[in-house]
Amino acid sequence: MAPHIVPDFPLAEKIGAVVIALVWILATSLIPEPHRLRISALTIAGAGAAYLSGGLGGWEFVFCILMSAVAFRALDSYTFVGIGWLLHTCWDIMHHLYGNPIVPFDPSSSAGCAVCDTILAIYFFCGAPGFFTTFHRAEEA
Repeated sequence: MAPHIVPDFPLAEKIGAVVIALVWILATSLIPEPHRLRISALTIAGAGAAYLSGGLGGWEFVFCILMSAVAFRALDSYTFVGIGWLLHTCWDIMHHLYGNPIVPFDPSSSAGCAVCDTILAIYFFCGAPGFFTTFHRAEEA
């Protein structure tokens, strides 16, 4: 068996991952509550299946089941949405080091996903504040 070669992770892809996370946060901020929480939980469920056939065998199914359970708890908790993104970050790292990339034609896409997912987790651990509502409140103060 040939050793797995860890792909490079260029600066442009690191910056791209941060930009994607910020765009996602801004877009999510436009969704009113309680829909923001519910859509975020459903996104976690989908993220759990993103790597099926990703090169880690039966562990892909175990991870999908785990993420489904976290997504169910996330229906009522931004903390669990954040936990889901952190779990996905760990899975991204595993795929970057040992599995197939999340985007087949981009070898470092799993590393980029790990950066993006970490930023998303922080946002959700902060309660997923509406950017425009928070910004508007700051102007009023």
